[in-house]
Amino acid sequence: MADSSGIARIPGEDGDHVTYCRICEALCGMVATVKDGRITKIRPDRDNPHSRGHICVKGPALADLAYDEDRVLHPLKRVGGPGEFEPVGWDEALDDIAKRLAASVERHGAFSFAVNSGNPPSMGWPSSLASVLFQQAMGGSRTYTPASEDISTPVLATELMFGTHAFVFPDLATCEHLLIFGSNPLVSHGSLMIAPRFKEDLDEIAKRGRVIVVDPRRTETARKFEHVSILPEGDVWLLGAMLQVILSEDLQQRQFIEQHCAGLEGLVAATSWITPMLAEPRCGIDAETIQQLARDFASAPRAAAMGRIGICRGGFSTLTNFFLHALNVIGGKFHTPGGVGWGHGGSATDEQFAGIFPGARHGAIPSRVSKLPSVWGTQPSTTFLEEMITPGEGQIKSLLVVGANPVMSMPGGPALVEGFAELDLMVALDLYMTETSRHAHYLLPVTTALEREDMNQFFLNHMVRPFAQYVPAVIKPVGETRGEYEILRDLAVRMGRGESFGNMTPFEMADASLQKGIEGQKGLSLAKLKEHPHGIMIESGRWAFDFKKRLGHEDGTIHLWCEEMQAEVERLRAKPARKPDVLQLINLRKLRSINSWMHNVEALVRTDAPKLLIHPTDAAARGLNDEDEAKLSTQWGSLDVVVSLTDDIRPGCVAYPHGWGNHGGWKRANAKGGGNLNAIVPQGPQSAEQLSGMSYLEGFEVEVSAA
Repeated sequence: MADSSGIARIPGEDGDHVTYCRICEALCGMVATVKDGRITKIRPDRDNPHSRGHICVKGPALADLAYDEDRVLHPLKRVGGPGEFEPVGWDEALDDIAKRLAASVERHGAFSFAVNSGNPPSMGWPSSLASVLFQQAMGGSRTYTPASEDISTPVLATELMFGTHAFVFPDLATCEHLLIFGSNPLVSHGSLMIAPRFKEDLDEIAKRGRVIVVDPRRTETARKFEHVSILPEGDVWLLGAMLQVILSEDLQQRQFIEQHCAGLEGLVAATSWITPMLAEPRCGIDAETIQQLARDFASAPRAAAMGRIGICRGGFSTLTNFFLHALNVIGGKFHTPGGVGWGHGGSATDEQFAGIFPGARHGAIPSRVSKLPSVWGTQPSTTFLEEMITPGEGQIKSLLVVGANPVMSMPGGPALVEGFAELDLMVALDLYMTETSRHAHYLLPVTTALEREDMNQFFLNHMVRPFAQYVPAVIKPVGETRGEYEILRDLAVRMGRGESFGNMTPFEMADASLQKGIEGQKGLSLAKLKEHPHGIMIESGRWAFDFKKRLGHEDGTIHLWCEEMQAEVERLRAKPARKPDVLQLINLRKLRSINSWMHNVEALVRTDAPKLLIHPTDAAARGLNDEDEAKLSTQWGSLDVVVSLTDDIRPGCVAYPHGWGNHGGWKRANAKGGGNLNAIVPQGPQSAEQLSGMSYLEGFEVEVSAA
């Protein structure tokens, strides 16, 4: 029944249901109108104090996702080759999975079981817990996520400098000078930070001072503010040179460094040779501009430097992110209004992470064959195939895939089918029969975000302005779909391994965490959130905690240098000069896409298509005109692409989005064409950054020729 405000509370009840989007990290508030048990409209929630009436085009598409004719609505059992399924009952499916999985693990050991989880379930609280708790129930530790295509290097850089995995991000609310490296927040809406009205925040910062975007492409964000064009993979040289300027000109904040930091001498020695003149040809920015960027940043009282995926996936990405942290710290921009720091969140999130991600420390779970290190408890994607096909103790023989599509999303993804064929059992939990899940022995259908209750517990510590919200499900599950938590808890119980899920529901766990945290002592609880359906701003603000309590190093300081970074600097010093005539590829984020899993929504893909962005000079040298068909090639393969000429892209650089080239059980997605970029990116463990295991997906060499 509806509450006193007229808001519907029962799933499927006619009327307006308050909810929020779980496609990306912005978590924008929405209102879904339901009639006769179906969603008829989704609009922005203008009473949500966090997003304040903002949503992008993808939010309303969640209704189309729920009612997609290609969506899997019943459990499926494979009866022939890949993609050949027939319906099966839930009890029959789970009983058989439990039996076969138990037999495989008994035969090959707990280490032979692996989990691959993806982005869609990670955006919900119960769903994000499900695969982690099931892995614990199995006694295993082989987990693959998008981390090594996304966040491994900033996570590792943060661990090495601060001794913790909590993300550092800028105080957009009061910043006056913002440097953005490799991020396009007007399209991505922010990542590793939550600020649903990012555009307005940037506009306000520009009014107060400056927004400077460093990128090889004049992105949507760069067009609106100041753009500094840089060569792909040049950020490590730019940041190193900026540090050299600040340290050599004595512009650092000595008092903060002396009080809270260790290793300054190592940082000074490691960057002293990276002068602006040396960096100029390596980053494509003249020395005078580098000097001015450094001096302006150091002198701005409320300044912050942020980076994202564009600086996370190159050949020196951990060092780049470490330099970025160092720039903020020595410049006096850490844990201060207008600068960078951790989120407040008002919960016991740090303690949650310690329990949810065992083995989170760098290298705690190295890969079996190549010995690449784990980061945040996850394995590098480039090791996935060899771990399935290399015989021996610990060979992956059973696999659970939860909302992931590694055939489309991992480097060399199409080759993974060779490994799938070696498995005793592969089980996929998904919305669709994807390029990956078509190879599973069982495909179990899951609910969409609008068919489940949820809260933003997992993201509380990532918020520029702390905010908490709980929402009930908008509609009842469509067909026979179930939530990931429900499915995997049931499976664990059938195997006699249900202890890891405990006696508390995910929301009881979240409530206990809320009440234990800073804001819980002031009355924040799940019950209070249920009384405020549009959510509650946490008024204590961003800096209402002692940052020293979050430093994880034994000496209680920020480490400005370490042995791992010294080795990376020596490797950087030995790097050969860039070839002048080579093309380098960078990735491209598109507003209507989210990796590979929303391409079947007609409202999103109707006017969208993947194209290779290339500068007119580079196109002319290759005999290409706008809209021509071309071949994009690397040593690992080639794709047929359509080129789009633009001077927004720097000469010597091309850009193409990943996640296209679908060929699963979704008709619209298949019809959109394009190519699977991950089929031709650098592949295999040797191609990854060896320190972090991060895939090499930005700045690698390509060739473009007429088709």
